[in-house]
Amino acid sequence: MKKKFSIITLLAIITISLTGCSKYEKDKSYDTDLYGSYLENIEASNISYSRNESYTFNSDNTYNHIYKEVMDGNVNTDIDENGKILSTEEISNDITKIVLDQEITDGSTGETSNLVIYKYKNMIGHSYSFITTEIPNKKTFDLTIPTPSDNWAGSYPNAANVFDKNGYYHSCLDITNCEDTEDNHVGLYYKYVCKNNIIYFIDPSVEGMNWQILYYIIEDGLFSPELYKVEE
Repeated sequence: MKKKFSIITLLAIITISLTGCSKYEKDKSYDTDLYGSYLENIEASNISYSRNESYTFNSDNTYNHIYKEVMDGNVNTDIDENGKILSTEEISNDITKIVLDQEITDGSTGETSNLVIYKYKNMIGHSYSFITTEIPNKKTFDLTIPTPSDNWAGSYPNAANVFDKNGYYHSCLDITNCEDTEDNHVGLYYKYVCKNNIIYFIDPSVEGMNWQILYYIIEDGLFSPELYKVEE
């Protein structure tokens, strides 16, 4: 999944483009097999931005990836590529690890590796696994989550997502020198709440914004959905 923005910018775009009539985004997850098409469409007309991405996984272990990004009428990225699924692995009861022959580059070391995608139910995205840290069984909590190095954020080895017990969430590209605080709002801050094993976020500065799903709490950490399977 090609990412040209930090998660902070991505959340800002999603915040602008998503609205609804319910207080909480409906959980539309369901169990399904791997094969099929997964889709994400983001439209933010007020900033003239759109992004369309899809992955189609085939039973012969091939895939097709489409990614198109348009800003102010200009096509920034237009990708339509085919490749091979190198391996799949059930790493827990919840998560399937998918390794593709699509290469990514670590921004700190210059080393290349194969792109890793994670599947949870009918979604593909990123899995945040913990060895010593458990997700507190509370509505809000203090928690810092290092960003996995095997995805787009490999360019930022010290990137992390930060939750605080006051109910705010934000991302730091360098957690060792993060100047973002709830008071100075150097970065983008979002309210969050944990409810029924789902973490929702909301932008308090956007009037009428509803709570959107940010993470699913899974067996060994968190899952961040990006693309959703197209029902056949």
